[in-house]
Parts: sequence; structure tokens; C-alpha cells
Amino acid sequence: MKKLSSFNYINMKIFCFLLIGIFCLSCSKAQHTPIEFTLRPYFFDAGMKDSEVDKSSILLSPNFLYSDEYGYGWTTKNLEAFNHNEWHESRDDKTIDGLSADKISFKADLPNGDWWITIWFDGGLEDSSTVSLSINGIDHELNLQDFSPSAESEQLREAPQKMYRIVQRKVNVSNSPLTFTLKGGRDLARILSFSLIPDQSEPVTSQQKKVISLLQEKASYDSKDSANTFLDVIKDLPENDENRSFKAFWEQRISIIKEAEKYFYFRGWSWATNKTGLGLFDHLHQSVMLYDAILSPQNAEKLPLYERALWYRARTLYWLKLERGGYNEGNQAEIDLAKIFTMKPNNELVRMYNGAKIDSPDPFDNIAKPLNAPDWAFTEWELMNRLKYIADWWVLEQQSETGEFGGKFGDDVEILRWWSPLILSGDDVAHTGWKKLADGVWNSSKVYKGYAKNPSDVEHSSEFIADTAPLMVLFNDNPEYEKRLAYSSEYFKDLWSGYNSNGDRFFKSAWFSSTEIETEPPKNRDVVYNTRATKAARYYAWKTKDPSSVEALIEWAESWLSISQTEDKGKPLGIIPPSIEFPSGVINGPEKNWYTANMLWDYFNWNGSTAVLDQLLYTWTLTGDDKFLKPFIQHLELVKKYESSLSKSETDFEKGSEEWAAYVVGNNANFWNVVGTWRLLTGDNRYDEIIIERGTPFIKYRLTGNEDFLVEGMEKYLETVRYNYPMLTSEGIHTDRIFIKEGGVREAGILQAMVTGYGIAESSSPYIAVSWEKASRDLTYLVTDSDSSSLDVDLYSFSDSNELVTMRLWQLRSGEYTLAKKVNGKEETQQISIKKGGERFKINVEPKNLTTIHIRKVEGLNE
Repeated sequence: MKKLSSFNYINMKIFCFLLIGIFCLSCSKAQHTPIEFTLRPYFFDAGMKDSEVDKSSILLSPNFLYSDEYGYGWTTKNLEAFNHNEWHESRDDKTIDGLSADKISFKADLPNGDWWITIWFDGGLEDSSTVSLSINGIDHELNLQDFSPSAESEQLREAPQKMYRIVQRKVNVSNSPLTFTLKGGRDLARILSFSLIPDQSEPVTSQQKKVISLLQEKASYDSKDSANTFLDVIKDLPENDENRSFKAFWEQRISIIKEAEKYFYFRGWSWATNKTGLGLFDHLHQSVMLYDAILSPQNAEKLPLYERALWYRARTLYWLKLERGGYNEGNQAEIDLAKIFTMKPNNELVRMYNGAKIDSPDPFDNIAKPLNAPDWAFTEWELMNRLKYIADWWVLEQQSETGEFGGKFGDDVEILRWWSPLILSGDDVAHTGWKKLADGVWNSSKVYKGYAKNPSDVEHSSEFIADTAPLMVLFNDNPEYEKRLAYSSEYFKDLWSGYNSNGDRFFKSAWFSSTEIETEPPKNRDVVYNTRATKAARYYAWKTKDPSSVEALIEWAESWLSISQTEDKGKPLGIIPPSIEFPSGVINGPEKNWYTANMLWDYFNWNGSTAVLDQLLYTWTLTGDDKFLKPFIQHLELVKKYESSLSKSETDFEKGSEEWAAYVVGNNANFWNVVGTWRLLTGDNRYDEIIIERGTPFIKYRLTGNEDFLVEGMEKYLETVRYNYPMLTSEGIHTDRIFIKEGGVREAGILQAMVTGYGIAESSSPYIAVSWEKASRDLTYLVTDSDSSSLDVDLYSFSDSNELVTMRLWQLRSGEYTLAKKVNGKEETQQISIKKGGERFKINVEPKNLTTIHIRKVEGLNE
């Protein structure tokens, strides 16, 4: 074929472009008709596709420019069309596509009068929007809620977020066209649709006044009516010119608040995520963005729906602040809650959100203590039952068939961190809820082959399994639950960890899944939080004694032990650093100091590294090798050396110094928690004085015998659970924030210690001496002594009848034992045989009498 000359080729190309341009212009013209605007509503859809649902919308394609002939159109050129067809689950016709540019301007020849302009536009790349709006040349403050970005995202994202924003303003048109400009800041402006409605927000006719009155009643801030019912109030108005703009305005606002409440209640439920393609934070952020539209117009507080939108946005932002600690969310939550408090100062829930402690009536009020009941037993009974009362709501009222609580699986599982004493004391409701959630997570799309399906930082990827599966081997004899732990053990040995340049076993990364690891810096480091991923491996090794699992855990502990004995980058001797780069073995990789990991999430920075101390202690229980206890001695010596400095402020010390490290460790509740377990397991009494001074209430009791420590410790938790019950149940949005917090510890470890003998944080390692099954809620427990050859427990029942409880013995080594039960000075003795951990024995407990159990190994008999 003969080639065209370059001249002919260029001319032909220009000719083709002209043809395409003429065709596009003709198409654009063909899609639009002139409008002679009157005082009626107008709806516009920006983009290239006509609305399939709302045929009344006027399509505004990118090339349709304003002209006197048509009376409306864009006044900016070069608008780019886009669509979000991949987001069809969460978008409708007016938000699925749109136009983008640095600046988007529109003009319409509206008749004089007050008009409501409502604009839908994409959230775009920004958590804090820099989009600006001017109408008729006047800048309008948008008052859009700013959101705190994720630690792993920049302020500008790589791809637009799936949420959209809405602004609504009332403007006056007087002898000139209406013009508006939506202008991008750091990001483009992306307009989706907009409407122009003549202002008839105030009722004029008696029918309209009746509608407003009903709307104020049904849409009050605390109304139980759904937003669906609000539309019913409007629809009965006759369709005529008198009502057209009134109906259009209120139907639009009700539709916005209906959508906002839909996302508010979608939260983190899997079924909702499957429906919308949005996750928990997307749902909540979208909800807030929609409430912004109701709350931001001038004089919005005078319109119905304002109080309701304010109340819902305030609560959403309150929980978002709790979850992420964001200043933006927290600041606006305080403002919103203060406003609603001025409106409804006597509402108990409003007062709770504003910081009041409300003691609502409950089944535990005015319960008299039996005269012979120990103070510890009565306090434990109240605390345990109040916790079970909270757990009951989550299991019986909130939990779905999939096991979820509604806060997304990754957060739902964290609620279990304070449930372990409830289960280990034999509560059936908590056990049912735990098992249902554990099975639901295991069978969910979040887990693949026994661990998180998608790689993410270990704090988030590990929780699906770590918070649900390990303790199931204590609660359930089904071998399936033991097998579930094997996956984490295998991944730990063969995928997640390896031998570094020094021949030490360390994790290769802090970001991983069941199939892959992410090793790009700074993710290519072992971190203290990786102990959470190995929680299942520890329980598996404990339960099965699998040699390869035990060996790998020992090797990993030896590596951390070795690094603790260095003073690289000025680290105090014995202190465990926050991260170790793989494969170099360098503390914190390229970072200049030993305490700042600088790995995207702040919680990877050094805060005591007590979880590794727990790993070392557990390894000691496997090996009996005292070398793994050396860092405990070094930590305690350091704290003892600078004990006089522990009451100062952290800013009084040079960061990274010995004194600073001693201050951080000495004021860390989790450190004293693991030290207490170390003290009980080893019997080393050299540091009893400082442990009694600074340790947990349970270890103070065990070392002194003073039961007042137990009562005082539990009373602090009762100060949480006696009050504001809705904030721990029905108001909870982020389920990982439903915890019982005291002194920096997120669960009532004192209860687990009293029930089982050990109260290690998050049940991170299997240390318990005893657990209980088939018990009523009237039974209380206090382990007074325990080791591998003996166990002493006090039981007190507040029941009116005898109770037969099952005791499971975990710590006692195999052999023959005597079990003595004492009640009112009378003693019954029997011989029992222990062949494996978890052996069951039944104990009959008399009502309202202290029962003491003493179990002792029979010396001289074959084990």
C-alpha cells in the first residue's frame, strides 16, 4: 500500500479531528434544550450519561457551555468526564459519574428570588477537603468535616475515596443570573450533580404547617422513628404548584438524612460491606459527610432535622475520636455534643456523652452482702456480674448469626480481651458468644488458611486469630480448635520468620498474611507486636508439645534475648528495642536512635516492650533455662536504681537514657503485670519490696495476704461498669473501644488472676492454673496459691442452694494428688489422678459458706 505523504497525513488527521469535534458538538447540542426558568425546582446531573431513574434530571455534559439561547451551562471549558461504575454498589445515578477540573463554573438565568442550591461532589483524594465554593461571586464557608488520615496513607491518597460530599446553601438571585464556582485546592474539583430549588422551606398553607409539625415530632433527635417514615409525612401533600418547591426541598433533605442514617447503622457489618463495597470507616465518614449537608446551611438550626442530624453526627464523631484519636473528629464532637446539651440538658444519654456518670437502674442495685461473705467475694460477684451483664447484651441482643457484633470482625474480636475471666469462670452465655465469633471469623472472607487473608501490619492482621482461637483450646475439647492453631505455628516457622545475617531467627517483616510478607522498608523488621501473631503458636506448642514449634519459639526468644544484651545506639543493657531490621539485625534499621521505630504506626515505637518479656518468660516455662529470665532482673534493677525518679514527669529525662527507660518501664502497667506472673512462676523474692509498692493488686495480695488489695483493685473497675451502661452496649460503634480500662490496662486482669491464678494481659501466654465450667453466676473464686505440685482456692457461693461446679487443672504436673475441701471447719479428702493438663473434677459448693480447696501432690508415688 502506498504511504501517505507527511503533508497529506497531517491534513487528514486535522480533518478527522474536526469531524469528531463537530460530531461531539452536535451530540452535545442534541442532548440539551433551552430552558425558560421559572420558580420551580431544577435538577442537573453532571457527566456523560442520562439518569435512568430520575428522568427529571437535566444532563450537563462536559462541552455544554452557557449561551443566551439555552439560558444555562458551564462557563469553564476543558471539563473531564469520569465515571465510578466500579462503585455501583454505593452510588446512584446522580453520583456514579461526573466532571472534574481545577475549577468548575456554572451559570443559569434564574428568576429573582431566594433559591436553595445543593451540590453533590466527590470526596476525592483528601481526608480534609480543600474544595471551595463561590456563588454569585461570594465565597461560602463550606464547614466540611475534616477526617484524620490513616497512619499508612498520606493526606492525599493515590486513588479517590469512595465517599461523596454535599453542600447546601440558600442564595438570593436579584436581577442577574445565578453563577457558582466549585474550585479544587490541592485536589481537583469533581462535581457529580446539583439542584436549584426555590425557597419554600417555611410552611405557607395549613397543610404545609401540619407537615412541618409532624416532621418536628417524628424526626426529633431521640425519636425511634426511622427516616423512611419522614417521607410518608411529605408524600400526602397534593401535587400542585403551591406545594412543588416545598415538597422538593423537604424530600431532598429527608433523603439526605435517610442516606446518612443508613450508613450510620451499616457500620462494620459484613452484609453491609458486601452491599455497598464500603468498610466501617467509609460508612461512618459517608454518614458524617451527609449530616454536614443538613447542618451547614445558614440558620439550619431553625429547620426540622437539625437536632437529629446534630445528635447523630456528634455520636459518630465521638466514637471516631475514641477509635483514632483524631483532633478534627474530637474537636467537632465536643462542639456538637455541647450544642445538643444546651438543647436537651436533662437527657441522660446526652449527659453521658458530655462526660457525666449516670447510674441507671440495674439488677445489681441495693444487693445486700451476706454477713459471712468475704469482702473480696462480694466485690468480685458484683464486678463479674456487671461484666456478664454487658456481655449478655452483645451476645443476646447484638450478635448476628455470623458471630459479628457490627464493628467489623477485626474490631469485634478485641471485645473478647476482657471476656476471658467470664469464660474461664464457667459462664455459658459468654462462651456461646465467643465460640460463635471465633467460628465466624474463621469462616469469614477475612481469614484464609488459618490467618489473615490480606497482608497488613501485624497489629491488625493478627487479631482475627490471636483474639479468638488460642483460648478456644481451654474452652472446648473439639480437636478442630487445636488444629486451627497449627497454621500460625507453621507460618511462623516457614514464612514469617527466618535466619538473618547473624544466624538469628527473627521475623522478616511486620506486614504479612497467610500467603505473603511485605518487606519493603521500613516494613522489613521484626517488632514487639509480632508476639501477638505468635500467640497461637505459643498455645499450640503448650497444648501439643510439637517439637518443631517449640524449637522455633525458643530460637526466636534467644534472638530477642541476644539483642537485649547489646547497647547499640545507646540502648540500656537488658532493654528490648522496638524493632530489628531483617536481614541486617540492626536495631530500628536506619533510624538513629534505639527507641523510635518510625514504622508508620506510632505503636511500633518503644513503650516498654513487655510483650517480648512475656515471650521470654513463656520460653522459660518450656525450657527451665534461667538465661531467659535475665532481662527481668535487668529491668527490675534499672527500675530500682531510678525508683526515686518514677514520680517525675517524662519530660524531665533525656529520651533514650537509662533514667528515661526506667521511668517508662516503671510506670507501665503491663510491665508490672508480666513481672507479677514472673514472680509467681519463679518464686524469686528479691524484688518483693518494689513489686508490693508498684505491682498489680493481685500480686500485692499474693505477696502480703492482704485482701484489701483485691477489693481496691476491683473497685477501680467498678467505677467504669457501674455507670453509663449504654456506652458499653447499645451506643458502641467501634467494638474495640468497648473495654474496661483502669491504669492503662484494657481488661480486668485482676478477675482472671483471682479465677485462674494468673492475669497476664490479653491471656497472651498459657499460664493458668485452673479454670471452671458449668458454674452459676453466684459463684466467686480466689486462687490463693499455685505451682506445679499444689493448688489452693477459696470459693464462695451467693446462691441459695448447693452448686456442682467443674474444676479443670492445668498447671499441675502428672501424678497422684490429695484434694481436701474445707467448709465450716469440716474437711473432706479424696485422692485424684492427673494424667494431662485440663483434667476435670467436680466440686460441690455449699451456699453462703466459704469453701477452701487444697490440692497437694502425693510424694513418693510414681508420676
